[in-house]
Amino acid sequence: MTMRWLHLGALGGVLALASPAVAKPVAPAKVCEVYPDSPLCETSVPACAFCHAGNPPPRNAFGALVEANLLPGAPRPLSDEDFLGALGTALEAVEGEDADGDGVTNLVEIMAGTLPGDGSNYPRELGCDEGGTNPGYDVCNFDPDFVFKKLNLDFCGRSPTWEAMETFRQTADKKAALHAELNRCLDSEFWVGQDGQVWQLAHRKIKPLQAIKAGEDSGPIPLGDYYDDYALFVYSQLDDHDAREVLTADYFITRRRNPTRYEVATAADPIGDQDVDQQYRAGVLTTKWNLVLNVMFTAVPRTAAAQAMRAYLGIDIAKLEGIMPVPNEPQDYDEKGVTAEACAVCHSTLDPVTYPFTRYQGLTGSSGTYDPNRIQRSFPNEGVRIDEMPESGVLLGQPVANLVEWAQVAANSDAFAKATANDYWTLVMGRDVQPEELEEFTALWQAFRGRHNYSVEKMLHQLIETEAYGVP
Repeated sequence: MTMRWLHLGALGGVLALASPAVAKPVAPAKVCEVYPDSPLCETSVPACAFCHAGNPPPRNAFGALVEANLLPGAPRPLSDEDFLGALGTALEAVEGEDADGDGVTNLVEIMAGTLPGDGSNYPRELGCDEGGTNPGYDVCNFDPDFVFKKLNLDFCGRSPTWEAMETFRQTADKKAALHAELNRCLDSEFWVGQDGQVWQLAHRKIKPLQAIKAGEDSGPIPLGDYYDDYALFVYSQLDDHDAREVLTADYFITRRRNPTRYEVATAADPIGDQDVDQQYRAGVLTTKWNLVLNVMFTAVPRTAAAQAMRAYLGIDIAKLEGIMPVPNEPQDYDEKGVTAEACAVCHSTLDPVTYPFTRYQGLTGSSGTYDPNRIQRSFPNEGVRIDEMPESGVLLGQPVANLVEWAQVAANSDAFAKATANDYWTLVMGRDVQPEELEEFTALWQAFRGRHNYSVEKMLHQLIETEAYGVP
């Protein structure tokens, strides 16, 4: 089972309790007002699975129980005001019941961070089988020997030799030896090289398409060189570099070979056809590849904004995550019908997020550039109010004047820190965060934005010391 409520992108799931056809994006925040100490609210707010079976509106057993206690007899649909006013009372009314029949009350599940509407998801006692033994590893505790082998596989791409393993077993300060070994692996081609682990981590963010690649290894229709995007992404993840600069950098990166190394480009370094002036650059958001691929021919490039949020903040608006409606939105400047009832909930968030992308050329005008007059120049017939569309917008509830500010707000958000930590957690663990691991995960992302000063490598040194990573 995929526990979406533990996914870091699940920042704004929808609880459609007021009517079978009306979603309530305001509900998750209210749940966290009632249960601020729930693990469900430590890293985000509850997503759809808290009350729904799949995507809304179908409700699971807990959602149905809450609805039965939500102003029973009142006409549906409820207004947001009435819904919010009654939700806390309805939640508290069912705390002592066991909606999913798993033997654990709803309140205990909420405070443990499990799902009160899913009978297979409930708090479990963790422990060791006293009758079992393992001749190689301490299966009940953090085992440095296990970690030494595991980190070689995860970060160097191979098992340690028998000699290296024996040497480690005899080492007096195993903790220091583990960190030294991790440092060695973090410089390996397996980790930083082309198609290495960090490079592959960027695939779903950059979305390479060789047919339209320019530059080295170009395709038949060369439009943009995504190698520049990979170079900037990997550079931001190495050494003590600030990972936020994947979104905020006003520079480009060159990649050199044998061994692979990434360096800030100088005036003497050719950087293909990157044409956005420095003052308008926002990391990978304004590379020619991203603009060509995601802005393309559109006046209101909602795809570019949605992909940026999905890739770097872990928020997928298409799944009703991160819905934070902006007053008087959507305006539908391009006359796409987004004010329709079925569309307005998402677009009241998505369109203000998109406005800062609208002055960057994709495949119109001079592609891959910033043009303050792009709308008037390229889309005079897109809509009668298209000229009124602002460049300023709203991201995560904060006003932003342009895409450079958009990138800064995104990079400094909790969502960015959580999404970055989650990228590496799932990469080396091979799975999502489990309920019993949430405390360690929360400490990881908070340290990443705190004492680690957004250094991914420092965060990884903390990760290998967790029980989640080091207990066989």
